[in-house]
Amino acid sequence: MVQKVFFALEGSGTDKKVDWPHVLISAATLWTGRKFKPFRPHENVKEIFLDSGGFSFFSRYGEYPYTCLQLWRLARKLNASYVAVMDYPCEPGVNRELYKTNIERIERTIENGIKCLDLDGVNWVMVIQGYTVDEYLYAIDRIREQGLFTDVMAIGTLCTRRSISAAREAILAIRKALPGRIKLHGFGVDLRFLRDPMIFHALYSTDTGAWKGFMPMREIEKLQYLEQYKMKLSAVMNFHSRQKRLVRVV
Repeated sequence: MVQKVFFALEGSGTDKKVDWPHVLISAATLWTGRKFKPFRPHENVKEIFLDSGGFSFFSRYGEYPYTCLQLWRLARKLNASYVAVMDYPCEPGVNRELYKTNIERIERTIENGIKCLDLDGVNWVMVIQGYTVDEYLYAIDRIREQGLFTDVMAIGTLCTRRSISAAREAILAIRKALPGRIKLHGFGVDLRFLRDPMIFHALYSTDTGAWKGFMPMREIEKLQYLEQYKMKLSAVMNFHSRQKRLVRVV
């Protein structure tokens, strides 16, 4: 079941005021065009999840502007607890100038996974890409063939979905296809989806990467919105806690 929610930060001065133990930062928000700028989160942050920033980069360039080695160096500098490999998102609207089909994008994710996992000293998170259930299962087969299973693996291309049933179908199929020891992170899973008991219990963690509350606001509004989000998240967690207690009573 979900044990951690990583709050997505934006690489600005507001980051230092977000008092939350688990945070996510995208490499895209730190990229200046030539290098990665410093990242300064709140002093109480216990874990940093470094995302490769694929969706943002592909929206702008169609390709990553940095290498696996540069991402590795950034992860080491941040002392990141989790680092997602450089994956290739498969949303229908993603930039496809270089790699048009989802199978091509899955294969490119596999290639980057091989390069990234060859660099030691970082807790890599292999990303399972695809859009349909068959594509995700194909990706898992290819990951298994290449020996790329990691202790925590992430499901890509979830944050743009609107259908809870479609997300549930994909997440449960992936959970069933993986060894039980592997923990699953769902990128950008909406709070609405987390209310679903099957989704909630299939995932180990998720993040607020799909939450757009930060971007158009002044700092005080961002922090107010953050508090509102915390309350909504707390309500979801309490809901499942109550359900668990009811099951025990019954």
